Amino acid sequence: MEFSTITTRGGDEGVSSLASGERRPKDDLVFEVLGDLDELVSWLGVLKASLAGSEFRLSDVLEEIQRRLFVLGAQVASVGKGDHRRSVSPDDVEELEKEEADLLRKIPPLRGFVLPGENLASGYADLARAVCRRVERSLVRYIRERGMTDLAEGQRYLNRLSDYLFVLARYLGGGRSVPVTT
Repeated sequence: MEFSTITTRGGDEGVSSLASGERRPKDDLVFEVLGDLDELVSWLGVLKASLAGSEFRLSDVLEEIQRRLFVLGAQVASVGKGDHRRSVSPDDVEELEKEEADLLRKIPPLRGFVLPGENLASGYADLARAVCRRVERSLVRYIRERGMTDLAEGQRYLNRLSDYLFVLARYLGGGRSVPVTT
């Protein structure tokens, strides 16, 4: 896909195009989901950049996650056409589960609350997790309101991704948790 220009002025009237060329209002639920996904991919990029030079393997994992989220975005933008060259798959979900399990083996068991921001990288992971949960909520609403059941695997992926990001934040923060006090 090549873009010879970015500014088209097509959105000046409050509408935007989907992958099919169909025009919809910019406040349509589909664009909310796509915007939330875009924000998540961006925060994952910030997290990845914060690891530059130290956690090469994690940077690769985060880049692969960003790629899966682009695939999910393409599915959402296709509005149920079902003719995706690639879609988020059960294998993608399983890979996230494996990555999470690998990190869990490297940190102590959770013994209380986790306060975000043990260091910059763990704080970025926590922020990405919170955004991921928002993306999941907007995608669930989109699936339910529009009957987009072909996106169910993407919703599962987002659910696992928020778990992975929680564990990643703990790993990057040294596995620390704060005892529960009442």
